[in-house]
Order: sequence, then C-alpha cells, then structure tokens
Amino acid sequence: MANWSGKYKHIKSENLDDYMKEIGVDFATRTAAKAWSPDVEYKVEGDTYHIITSGLKSHHASFKLGVEQEEKSIDGRTVKSIYTLDGNTLTQIEKDGKGESKIVRVFNGDDLTVVSSIQGSFLSYRKCNL
Repeated sequence: MANWSGKYKHIKSENLDDYMKEIGVDFATRTAAKAWSPDVEYKVEGDTYHIITSGLKSHHASFKLGVEQEEKSIDGRTVKSIYTLDGNTLTQIEKDGKGESKIVRVFNGDDLTVVSSIQGSFLSYRKCNL
C-alpha cells in the first residue's frame, strides 16, 4: 500500500461545476464550490480510513475498505459508498437514488489526482498536492 497520509491542498479543477450539476447539486452550492480551494487530509488509524475536508465547508468521511456504508456527501446528499484501495489508488463507488458515481483518487508522491465520473461517462478532474 502506498503511503498517502497527509494534508493536500487543492490546486485546480476541470469540469467540476458540470459534474456537480449532473449529480443534482443546487446552483448556490455549485457557485460556492467554484470559489473554494479546500484542504483535504487523508489518514489511517488501524483499519479505519479518514478523509477530512476543511475550508469553506467541513466534511469527515470515515470508512473501512470493502464495507458499504451510508454517509452524507460533502454536498449534503445521502449516499451509499464503498471504498477500495489498490496500490496508490483509492476508489469510491457512491450510489444515490439518481445513479452511481465513481471517484478515483490517485496518490503519486506529493501529488493527488481525483477523477470523478457518473455512470462511467461524465468526468471531472481535481489536482492537489502536499
């Protein structure tokens, strides 16, 4: 397993507004998100993983790999998520009443790339670094 623990700073996003619109995020939340440059901390405690987002809006996802759980997404939707880890790639499958999103986080040294897709097609990219 790659060491991906650390606090990452958002650098840039591509297609994030369109992605959020596609998954049903309201206009006000999308507008605020475009102006937001969050810090995201990733850490592991035993077999529990944490993704802690801070800045304009705080969010804490806590999970065990391979276990489906209900959680609130950062945009406020209730979803069922399952996380898997393969080497340096953390994949989250997120389901709600409208469909399925896939969020792939690739850790490469000090860089983090987050690719989000909806039902295998629409993509959004975010770049972060330590």
